[in-house]
Amino acid sequence: MPTEQRTINHRGANTQVPVLNIELHVAPDFSGRVVIHFEKGRAICHRRLLDREHVASLDSFLELARMAGYRVSEGN
Repeated sequence: MPTEQRTINHRGANTQVPVLNIELHVAPDFSGRVVIHFEKGRAICHRRLLDREHVASLDSFLELARMAGYRVSEGN
């Protein structure tokens, strides 16, 4: 199946948007979120996120904890 190559303008230059062809092993009626791990431009694994799972950086997680009233400190 041919994929139409799109371009974007980045810093004044038209650049082709990379197309990654990967195979996801999910049910045909799947609707949800998937985390894909890439190494050197290749998808090496993927995992479906459950409804109650979220992805965040450590800094974002700590900020949310502080906003929720938790005290965050370094420990030994």
